[in-house]
Amino acid sequence: MFGLGKNKSKIVDDESIKDKSKFVVVGFSVMLLAFLIFVITEIYTSIQLSKQNKLMQGTSKIEEDANNIVIQMAKVGNDVNKNEYEYIKEIMMFMSPTEFQNFKNSISGMANEFNVQINSLNESKPDKLGKIYAINYIEYQFLSTYENLTLLKNRIAETNFKINIIEENIYRENAKSEKVYAEGKVGVYVFPGKEQLLKEKSKIIQKFKAEEEKLAEKDKDKAVE
Repeated sequence: MFGLGKNKSKIVDDESIKDKSKFVVVGFSVMLLAFLIFVITEIYTSIQLSKQNKLMQGTSKIEEDANNIVIQMAKVGNDVNKNEYEYIKEIMMFMSPTEFQNFKNSISGMANEFNVQINSLNESKPDKLGKIYAINYIEYQFLSTYENLTLLKNRIAETNFKINIIEENIYRENAKSEKVYAEGKVGVYVFPGKEQLLKEKSKIIQKFKAEEEKLAEKDKDKAVE
Protein backbone atom coordinates (compact mmCIF):
# COMPACT_ATOMS: atom_id res chain seq x y z
CA MET A 1 0.00 0.00 0.00
CA PHE A 2 2.74 2.40 0.94
CA GLY A 3 4.72 1.33 -2.11
CA LEU A 4 1.87 2.11 -4.39
CA GLY A 5 1.42 5.50 -2.78
CA LYS A 6 5.04 6.41 -3.38
CA ASN A 7 4.79 5.42 -7.01
CA LYS A 8 1.72 7.60 -7.45
CA SER A 9 3.54 10.46 -5.79
CA LYS A 10 6.42 10.04 -8.23
CA ILE A 11 4.05 10.06 -11.16
CA VAL A 12 2.46 13.28 -9.92
CA ASP A 13 5.87 14.84 -9.52
CA ASP A 14 6.88 13.82 -13.06
CA GLU A 15 3.71 15.37 -14.56
CA SER A 16 4.33 18.57 -12.61
CA ILE A 17 7.82 18.81 -14.04
CA LYS A 18 6.43 18.27 -17.54
CA ASP A 19 3.92 21.06 -17.02
CA LYS A 20 6.69 23.38 -15.91
CA SER A 21 8.81 22.37 -18.88
CA LYS A 22 5.91 23.23 -21.19
CA PHE A 23 5.59 26.62 -19.52
CA VAL A 24 9.29 27.28 -20.03
CA VAL A 25 9.05 26.24 -23.68
CA VAL A 26 5.99 28.41 -24.25
CA GLY A 27 7.60 31.33 -22.46
CA PHE A 28 10.77 30.99 -24.53
CA SER A 29 8.73 30.75 -27.72
CA VAL A 30 6.84 33.92 -26.85
CA MET A 31 10.11 35.69 -26.06
CA LEU A 32 11.65 34.46 -29.30
CA LEU A 33 8.59 35.54 -31.26
CA ALA A 34 8.67 38.96 -29.60
CA PHE A 35 12.37 39.27 -30.41
CA LEU A 36 11.74 38.33 -34.04
CA ILE A 37 8.90 40.86 -34.26
CA PHE A 38 11.20 43.50 -32.77
CA VAL A 39 13.97 42.68 -35.25
CA ILE A 40 11.56 42.65 -38.18
CA THR A 41 10.05 45.95 -36.99
CA GLU A 42 13.51 47.54 -36.72
CA ILE A 43 14.47 46.28 -40.19
CA TYR A 44 11.21 47.59 -41.67
CA THR A 45 11.62 50.93 -39.91
CA SER A 46 15.21 51.15 -41.14
CA ILE A 47 14.10 50.40 -44.71
CA GLN A 48 11.35 53.00 -44.53
CA LEU A 49 13.73 55.61 -43.13
CA SER A 50 16.22 54.77 -45.85
CA LYS A 51 13.49 55.18 -48.46
CA GLN A 52 12.46 58.50 -46.92
CA ASN A 53 16.07 59.70 -46.88
CA LYS A 54 16.49 58.68 -50.50
CA LEU A 55 13.20 60.36 -51.35
CA MET A 56 14.26 63.53 -49.55
CA GLN A 57 17.66 63.40 -51.22
CA GLY A 58 15.97 62.80 -54.57
CA THR A 59 13.60 65.70 -53.97
CA SER A 60 16.53 67.92 -52.97
CA LYS A 61 18.42 66.82 -56.11
CA ILE A 62 15.40 67.56 -58.30
CA GLU A 63 15.06 71.00 -56.71
CA GLU A 64 18.78 71.64 -57.17
CA ASP A 65 18.62 70.53 -60.81
CA ALA A 66 15.57 72.72 -61.39
CA ASN A 67 17.36 75.72 -59.87
CA ASN A 68 20.40 75.03 -62.04
CA ILE A 69 18.19 74.83 -65.13
CA VAL A 70 16.57 78.16 -64.26
CA ILE A 71 20.02 79.72 -63.75
CA GLN A 72 21.29 78.30 -67.04
CA MET A 73 18.16 79.52 -68.82
CA ALA A 74 18.72 82.98 -67.38
CA LYS A 75 22.34 82.91 -68.55
CA VAL A 76 21.32 81.72 -72.00
CA GLY A 77 18.62 84.39 -72.15
CA ASN A 78 21.13 87.05 -71.19
CA ASP A 79 23.62 85.73 -73.75
CA VAL A 80 20.92 85.77 -76.41
CA ASN A 81 20.08 89.39 -75.54
CA LYS A 82 23.76 90.30 -75.55
CA ASN A 83 24.29 88.72 -78.96
CA GLU A 84 21.16 90.44 -80.23
CA TYR A 85 22.49 93.77 -78.95
CA GLU A 86 25.80 93.19 -80.77
CA TYR A 87 23.80 92.54 -83.94
CA ILE A 88 21.79 95.72 -83.40
CA LYS A 89 25.03 97.69 -82.97
CA GLU A 90 26.11 96.47 -86.40
CA ILE A 91 22.72 97.35 -87.86
CA MET A 92 22.99 100.86 -86.42
CA MET A 93 25.92 101.42 -88.80
CA PHE A 94 23.53 100.79 -91.69
CA MET A 95 21.43 103.71 -92.84
CA SER A 96 17.68 103.67 -93.01
CA PRO A 97 16.19 105.02 -96.27
CA THR A 98 15.53 108.34 -94.50
CA GLU A 99 19.08 108.52 -93.17
CA PHE A 100 20.40 107.81 -96.65
CA GLN A 101 18.52 110.78 -98.10
CA ASN A 102 19.70 113.01 -95.25
CA PHE A 103 23.28 111.88 -95.87
CA LYS A 104 23.05 112.62 -99.57
CA ASN A 105 21.65 116.10 -98.89
CA SER A 106 24.36 116.80 -96.29
CA ILE A 107 27.12 116.41 -98.90
CA SER A 108 26.17 119.76 -100.44
CA GLY A 109 26.69 121.55 -97.13
CA MET A 110 30.05 119.85 -96.54
CA ALA A 111 31.18 120.70 -100.09
CA ASN A 112 30.36 124.38 -99.55
CA GLU A 113 32.37 124.33 -96.32
CA PHE A 114 35.52 123.30 -98.22
CA ASN A 115 34.92 125.33 -101.39
CA VAL A 116 34.22 122.24 -103.47
CA GLN A 117 31.99 122.72 -106.49
CA ILE A 118 29.42 119.97 -107.08
CA ASN A 119 28.79 119.42 -110.79
CA SER A 120 26.61 116.35 -110.26
CA LEU A 121 25.30 114.32 -107.32
CA ASN A 122 22.86 111.55 -108.30
CA GLU A 123 21.60 108.24 -107.01
CA SER A 124 22.20 105.17 -109.16
CA LYS A 125 20.66 101.69 -109.14
CA PRO A 126 21.22 99.95 -105.76
CA ASP A 127 22.48 96.40 -105.33
CA LYS A 128 20.75 93.85 -103.15
CA LEU A 129 22.81 92.61 -100.23
CA GLY A 130 21.07 89.42 -99.18
CA LYS A 131 17.30 89.47 -98.74
CA ILE A 132 16.84 92.50 -96.52
CA TYR A 133 19.89 94.74 -97.01
CA ALA A 134 21.11 96.86 -99.90
CA ILE A 135 24.00 99.02 -101.07
CA ASN A 136 22.77 102.35 -102.36
CA TYR A 137 25.03 104.39 -104.62
CA ILE A 138 25.66 108.10 -105.05
CA GLU A 139 27.54 109.12 -108.18
CA TYR A 140 29.32 112.47 -108.03
CA GLN A 141 31.53 114.90 -109.87
CA PHE A 142 33.42 117.51 -107.83
CA LEU A 143 35.67 120.33 -108.90
CA SER A 144 38.18 121.88 -106.52
CA THR A 145 41.79 121.81 -105.46
CA TYR A 146 43.17 118.43 -104.54
CA GLU A 147 43.67 119.60 -100.96
CA ASN A 148 40.05 120.70 -100.56
CA LEU A 149 38.77 117.48 -102.13
CA THR A 150 40.81 115.53 -99.59
CA LEU A 151 39.30 117.56 -96.73
CA LEU A 152 35.79 116.89 -98.06
CA LYS A 153 36.33 113.15 -98.33
CA ASN A 154 37.79 113.03 -94.83
CA ARG A 155 34.71 114.79 -93.48
CA ILE A 156 32.41 112.36 -95.27
CA ALA A 157 34.41 109.46 -93.81
CA GLU A 158 33.76 110.72 -90.26
CA THR A 159 30.20 109.42 -90.43
CA ASN A 160 29.27 106.54 -88.12
CA PHE A 161 27.69 104.66 -91.01
CA LYS A 162 29.17 102.05 -93.33
CA ILE A 163 30.17 103.83 -96.54
CA ASN A 164 32.86 103.22 -99.14
CA ILE A 165 34.19 105.02 -102.19
CA ILE A 166 33.66 102.32 -104.77
CA GLU A 167 35.55 103.99 -107.58
CA GLU A 168 37.08 107.41 -108.28
CA ASN A 169 38.95 109.11 -111.11
CA ILE A 170 40.84 112.37 -110.57
CA TYR A 171 42.18 114.51 -113.41
CA ARG A 172 43.25 118.10 -113.84
CA GLU A 173 40.74 120.65 -115.12
CA ASN A 174 43.28 121.87 -117.70
CA ALA A 175 47.03 122.11 -117.99
CA LYS A 176 47.22 125.51 -116.31
CA SER A 177 44.56 125.04 -113.63
CA GLU A 178 45.22 124.16 -110.00
CA LYS A 179 41.80 122.55 -109.78
CA VAL A 180 40.99 118.92 -110.41
CA TYR A 181 37.88 116.93 -111.23
CA ALA A 182 36.93 114.02 -109.03
CA GLU A 183 34.40 111.59 -110.50
CA GLY A 184 33.32 108.60 -108.49
CA LYS A 185 30.71 106.54 -106.72
CA VAL A 186 29.98 106.22 -103.00
CA GLY A 187 28.42 103.00 -101.71
CA VAL A 188 26.19 103.23 -98.63
CA TYR A 189 24.87 100.23 -96.68
CA VAL A 190 21.11 100.52 -96.16
CA PHE A 191 18.65 98.48 -94.08
CA PRO A 192 15.02 99.40 -94.87
CA GLY A 193 13.71 97.79 -91.64
CA LYS A 194 16.16 99.59 -89.36
CA GLU A 195 13.72 102.05 -87.77
CA GLN A 196 11.20 99.30 -86.96
CA LEU A 197 13.93 97.05 -85.50
CA LEU A 198 15.27 99.80 -83.22
CA LYS A 199 11.75 100.53 -82.04
CA GLU A 200 11.06 96.86 -81.21
CA LYS A 201 14.39 96.37 -79.44
CA SER A 202 14.49 99.68 -77.58
CA LYS A 203 14.51 98.02 -74.12
CA ILE A 204 17.48 95.79 -74.96
CA ILE A 205 19.33 98.78 -76.43
CA GLN A 206 18.70 100.90 -73.32
CA LYS A 207 19.79 98.09 -70.98
CA PHE A 208 23.11 97.31 -72.64
CA LYS A 209 23.88 100.94 -73.42
CA ALA A 210 23.53 101.68 -69.71
CA GLU A 211 25.90 98.80 -68.90
CA GLU A 212 28.43 100.07 -71.44
CA GLU A 213 28.24 103.57 -69.96
CA LYS A 214 28.86 102.17 -66.44
CA LEU A 215 31.90 100.24 -67.66
CA ALA A 216 33.17 103.34 -69.44
CA GLU A 217 32.83 105.34 -66.21
CA LYS A 218 34.72 102.66 -64.24
CA ASP A 219 37.51 102.62 -66.83
CA LYS A 220 37.63 106.40 -66.69
CA ASP A 221 37.93 106.37 -62.89
CA LYS A 222 40.70 103.75 -63.03
CA ALA A 223 42.58 105.85 -65.56
CA VAL A 224 42.37 108.90 -63.26
CA GLU A 225 43.69 106.88 -60.31
